[in-house]
Amino acid sequence: MISNRTAGPPDQAKLYDRSVSCLEATDPIAVEACPVCCAEQAVPRFEISGCASQLVVCADCGLGRLHPIPDSETIRALYPDYYYGSPGTKFRTSIEKLVRIVGRRQCRFIAKSLTGSARVLDVGCGRGVMLSAMADLGFEVHGTDISKLATQGVDPRAEIRIAPNLSDALYPESYFDVVVIWHVLEHLRNPRETLEEIHRVLRPGGRIVVAVPNFSSLQARLTGSAWFHLDLPRHLFHFPLHSLRRILTEVGFDPGQDYHFSLRQNPFGWIQSILNRIPGLQRNGLYSLLHRNMIDGRPRFGTRLALGFVLTALIPPALLATVVGTVFRRGATVHIEAIRLERK
Repeated sequence: MISNRTAGPPDQAKLYDRSVSCLEATDPIAVEACPVCCAEQAVPRFEISGCASQLVVCADCGLGRLHPIPDSETIRALYPDYYYGSPGTKFRTSIEKLVRIVGRRQCRFIAKSLTGSARVLDVGCGRGVMLSAMADLGFEVHGTDISKLATQGVDPRAEIRIAPNLSDALYPESYFDVVVIWHVLEHLRNPRETLEEIHRVLRPGGRIVVAVPNFSSLQARLTGSAWFHLDLPRHLFHFPLHSLRRILTEVGFDPGQDYHFSLRQNPFGWIQSILNRIPGLQRNGLYSLLHRNMIDGRPRFGTRLALGFVLTALIPPALLATVVGTVFRRGATVHIEAIRLERK
């Protein structure tokens, strides 16, 4: 069993191991209007231990979401201080280095059509992995987050604003050339409102880059309730690709190509999802083990040996499965670049 180094209330002692179980097929139930299609019927799909909400799937567009959406106080309790790691660092040293290497690669891809004077905003910037990489490329970088603690250790070249919602950050209209919202949209109570605000602060012709777990992916479909990227109950929304493209279009963007390969997210998602299906293993235990603040000191030798064996055995098939998901455009995570259009 993996213990926590930072004390907290008993119900926050383990962030990632709440059990998730499939629900028997039922008729649709009445829910609040879907933020994508406004439908008011959804089918219950998963229940979560210790959570009053269920994951339901929109009967029209297939969007997954918690029902009911927890209140703000309940959501804040899902992010105790140790969720954010040490200042500027979330994972153990070798993993953190890998995350930053892959982050730099992602930023070079995003920046391919930008000039050195471009102004970039990272929504939900956290410890600023992307901000540092963008600043290294010569761009003017800005970030916003709900937690001041999450942004400790951010590159001093970045201008950071702490606000509960993007609209509360009070950025000027048409201010940014690119807005990145990377694996953040699924955490937000009001994803459509956030996308509307991004449309406002982007210049006409500017780009939004949005990444989310892909609820219509092969990984999600094959692993079901064991899917690592469910991250319940922190992920309030679960976007299938077609729903993400639909909401972007309705808000006023022109979605371009969608990208299904992520070396940072997808192979590990296969590994942890497979482990989650093995009875007796702690749910998301490998992910917890890789967190800098999640365990007391250095793992025992036996634990490190077992971890090395698991990774050695599962990385090759996980990489192969990632390639297959990419080829069939059903990657476990997906990101889209969309152009900000003028509204008629």
